[in-house]
Amino acid sequence: MYKWFERYFAFSRRELNGICVLGVLLFVLWLTFNLFSRNRDSGAIDMDSRIKEIEHFLATVAEENRESLAVGHVASEPMQRKRASADVAEYFTFDPNGLPVAEWKRLGLSDGQIRMIKNYEAKGGRFWKKEDLQKIYALRDTDYTRLEPYIRIPSVRSKSQQDENTMPEEIRSRLSIELNAADSLELQQLPGIGPVYASRIVRFRNLLGGFHHVTQLMDVYGMDTTRFERLKEHIYVDSAFVKKIELNSADYERLRNHPFISPKLANAIVQFRKQHGPYQSLADLLRIEIMNDEIFCKIVPYLTISDD
Repeated sequence: MYKWFERYFAFSRRELNGICVLGVLLFVLWLTFNLFSRNRDSGAIDMDSRIKEIEHFLATVAEENRESLAVGHVASEPMQRKRASADVAEYFTFDPNGLPVAEWKRLGLSDGQIRMIKNYEAKGGRFWKKEDLQKIYALRDTDYTRLEPYIRIPSVRSKSQQDENTMPEEIRSRLSIELNAADSLELQQLPGIGPVYASRIVRFRNLLGGFHHVTQLMDVYGMDTTRFERLKEHIYVDSAFVKKIELNSADYERLRNHPFISPKLANAIVQFRKQHGPYQSLADLLRIEIMNDEIFCKIVPYLTISDD
């Protein structure tokens, strides 16, 4: 029996090796087939779920679009009203200073914008030029662009300019004022001189002791060449009105209060007088070390030496 089995079922070593290799190949093929079938089934299942997910996503997006359109329509209503108000605005030339609320509304501005403008004016704000309207932050650039061509702000002139323009040419050409005797009201008749400059001229004249030459007006604070050239033909000075300082009796304080005499120079004048005795002539001032010709010429008209 054994011999019969061995005769028909016995294998050599080479045949056993071949059977083993074949078995391994068959197992690999079987495993590959099973895995491929499973993946195909799961792929079909995954594809179905993926399609459902995509359909759900598209439905969600469509719903969001419908909601955004609805919200956008509601949100755009105020903007549409603003555009509509701008479209129906009535344009006319206007001065923004003190413009009534009704007129601002005619120009197409909203209540909030008008309220901002009125608050600005209530705090003392004023529009001096067109661009000042842009200070109102509630006013959009588009609003300013459409209103700008219609803004008319009259120039604000000083009282002196108004008086100068209203004064007849014949009278203005004959105008002649003596600087040492004129009061501030008379000085305001001069071209370019208002209350402020008139007050400065009078105050400087009192400190100085009077003008001895019309060019001294250039020493008044704020006076410039342009203003002086406009009025110099209408002024003159009488040196008899000049108040002089007695050089040999004036103390340090009296000297230093003069606009042309510095504290250092006032002290030098007093000390020189103490060391060398009374001044015999105004030329003795040139013997002071810090005195120069320019200063000497400026102060001499305001100094005098008595005969006593």
